[in-house]
Amino acid sequence: MTDPDRKRPPRGHKKKNDPAQTGVGSADVDDLATFAYESLLAGRFEDAKESLERALGLVDANNLASRAVLLTYFGQAQRLLQQFEQGEASLGKAIELARKASLLACELQARMFLGEMLKDSGQMNEAARQFDAAFQAASFLKDDASIEVAAGNLGSIYLSTCQFELASDWFTTALTIAQATSSKNISFWLGSLGLAMSELGQYDKSVDWYRRAFLEAELSNDALTMSICKGSEGNVRFEQKQYDVAVQLYKEAKELAGPVDRRREGIWLGNMGVALSRLGKVDQAMEYIQEAIELAKTLKDEHSLAAHLDSMGDCLKAQGEPARAATVYEEALEIARRISDHLGERIYLSNLGKLKAEAGELTPAYEYFASACNLFDEQRSWIKSDDLKTSFANKGQELYQDVIATCLKMGKRVEALEYVGRAKSRALLDLLSNSPIDVTDLGKEMAEGAGGDAEPLGLKQLVNREATLRGQIAQLERLYWQGDGPSSQPGPGSTRGAVVPTEDSARLYGEWRDVLNQLRRRHPNYASLISASTLTFGQMRDLWYERVLSDDTCLVEFYFPKEYLLVSAVTSASEAPLTHVILEDETLESLREDLATFLEMSSTEGWEVPVSLCKRLYNKLLGPLVSQLPPFVKRLVLVPHGALYHLPFSALHDGSGYLCEKYSVSYVPTVSLIPILSKQRSEKSQPETLPGAGSYLVSAISDYSATRANGLVFSSRLRSAAGLEDLGYTMEEAQSIATLGKGTAGSATLITNEQVKEQLPKMFGDYEVVHFAGHAVFNADEPLASGLVLADGSILSAASILEGSALRTRRGRLLVLSACQTGVNVVTDGGEILGLARALMYAGMPNLVLSLWEVADRSTADLMQDFHTFLKSGWEAGAMTISEALRQAQLKAIAAKQPIHAWAPFIHFGVE
Repeated sequence: MTDPDRKRPPRGHKKKNDPAQTGVGSADVDDLATFAYESLLAGRFEDAKESLERALGLVDANNLASRAVLLTYFGQAQRLLQQFEQGEASLGKAIELARKASLLACELQARMFLGEMLKDSGQMNEAARQFDAAFQAASFLKDDASIEVAAGNLGSIYLSTCQFELASDWFTTALTIAQATSSKNISFWLGSLGLAMSELGQYDKSVDWYRRAFLEAELSNDALTMSICKGSEGNVRFEQKQYDVAVQLYKEAKELAGPVDRRREGIWLGNMGVALSRLGKVDQAMEYIQEAIELAKTLKDEHSLAAHLDSMGDCLKAQGEPARAATVYEEALEIARRISDHLGERIYLSNLGKLKAEAGELTPAYEYFASACNLFDEQRSWIKSDDLKTSFANKGQELYQDVIATCLKMGKRVEALEYVGRAKSRALLDLLSNSPIDVTDLGKEMAEGAGGDAEPLGLKQLVNREATLRGQIAQLERLYWQGDGPSSQPGPGSTRGAVVPTEDSARLYGEWRDVLNQLRRRHPNYASLISASTLTFGQMRDLWYERVLSDDTCLVEFYFPKEYLLVSAVTSASEAPLTHVILEDETLESLREDLATFLEMSSTEGWEVPVSLCKRLYNKLLGPLVSQLPPFVKRLVLVPHGALYHLPFSALHDGSGYLCEKYSVSYVPTVSLIPILSKQRSEKSQPETLPGAGSYLVSAISDYSATRANGLVFSSRLRSAAGLEDLGYTMEEAQSIATLGKGTAGSATLITNEQVKEQLPKMFGDYEVVHFAGHAVFNADEPLASGLVLADGSILSAASILEGSALRTRRGRLLVLSACQTGVNVVTDGGEILGLARALMYAGMPNLVLSLWEVADRSTADLMQDFHTFLKSGWEAGAMTISEALRQAQLKAIAAKQPIHAWAPFIHFGVE
């Protein structure tokens, strides 16, 4: 971003005569420098260069300060004359001399000019280095204008190199300064933030930024920024397939840009064409796009030209001209590679892959898709924030679906399985692969450093804002329980669930996450965060070779996008994955209907799921693979996808019995997480890390009368005195498990009711097995608000565990949550799970036993006691896994004629 009005004169800024008219003998350095400055402002770059060159000849070689200042503007004049090589050398020398002369303000200006020059010439990495150094210098000098410009340029650089998270952070910094100083650039930074959020898949946020930017630009009649905001919102609506809305927004953007920026006018014209083509108006679309192509050629705007050529390829493809489409796609790809437009390159590769796949040319299609996936993964690896990784992964789902489908058509079963792993979001995998970042460290450092050097830009405001939002969330988590008014007397019909209000939760949690992300980026450990790699097929096979998995284990991975179902199975004897694929629309629709019916019936007490439905789901999901498994397989480790996360596979039926009658079943979010969970397990099995073999912490809440006292009100809009029902059987369950835990060579601690709130967080990390019995809540609108309900109605939420480190363990081996819906998660398009399970795995628990729906108090107590009995005796004998203990408890319930609703909801998350 270059603003001529901000360029300072090399020396004083007093009006002088043109030294060219007075002769060298009478011209002094000040005359020449001031004339050069005025020439720069007037656009007379040759005059400026000549005057500065003459001034340099008059300055003594030992006068480092003067030479540094003159070289700074001499290099800028060379840059404006497109003499980049010479300008880079002059500015580099200016920086060197300014440092020797301790002239920080001059060094700052030289680095800003050099950064702009390098950015213009496409040397983005070196440009970023210069602007970063300029930012540090400006921060030391408290030069707000330079801080803003440096931060904005860094945002622009990282946006162009597809490092969208870094871009958003720098744009936020620029915006913060602009707002504090009433800068004229506020609308520009708002719009830039919108663009970064859009590229990260945060569409609602991006639209909000665009609209705020538009209003700000409207106040100053900034037609260009208004145009960019309208057109950029059109891009979001296009991504959301709202093509009619997009066309109208592009039209408005084009009209605004017409009088002020022909390049932008051409961009919106081309985008109108693309949106019209999606509406079936191909002839009109091609007319607009061709006009945009000609304009881009006239303006020598290669970036836009490539995009318009790609759009023309889409139209030609729609008209049934694949050869011509391929030609323009290839031309767009060539331009993108020449100008290092990696985002465009990924899109054009993907379109070429689709074109070849539809033509049956599978080998080139696969190669194009593979290259596009590599670019997508590279761009994903630069993102470190948890929620931004998740939303960005969602943007890549269509690409991965295409490459996996191509692999299946080519018989590439190994590659298909590997791409399934890459397709799924890796936010949780990255989370568990890195050491936690505690943002409270920043607050402590800020307090300890009070009175010293100036604090980092905006850190105090961020720390204070995070604390304020955390307080508001704590207030929001005071639950409102609605219903007809449960009986105050517990009974067999009592359930361990609750309802939480959703008003304002999404907004409040969203703002809190944004502030946390900004704080994390300022943490010294942030730069060292790694992006984990997914396992190759060879590395999957090594899981058995390295004894991470036992020989009787089979991995089963599901991939269930709209277009097909892929199920892959790998055993210790596999040379290649076994695969089962459903492509037929009718069969897929039938599967989805059966799945929805099963989930509704199984989670409703009093409804019995018919065996015929369990059989149909088994036949569609597992039957074709299970029939091929070796007889030594006794355990299934499932990697679900989408709605399959909520399916209790143990309840599927093969015609002769339920799945759990043949196999123990475990769930993991991704195969690549297995080595990490296994490492945690081995570390926790070391004697020095355990307080005692089989140590148990049992917590139970039966008395929820505090939630009913005085008609507690937890919502500004709703009122109720219903509160939460008591749970009569939790205490019996807890006492039985605690007694069991105190068995041979064991130890157990029991905490109940009001004790749980204070003691559970303190004691959580000191025990091998932790059991919680009580109410729980799942919030589908804001998964971070899901959690365990304490006796006073407050929540030990996923947010407080994941972000606030409310629970943390290095000793824990198993956590059992004997409560409702603790295993239910929001599952994103990219396969990421958001909810309590994610937070608890992050807390250090490698194994979880969770529930998929509301569970009855009496039957849950019985099942839990049976589970712990089998587990304890099995561990003492050295021959029992957690999944097998759960299986044995379920078999006992089946033998007792318990319905699916009673025994199936509990699942094992983990690998033990």
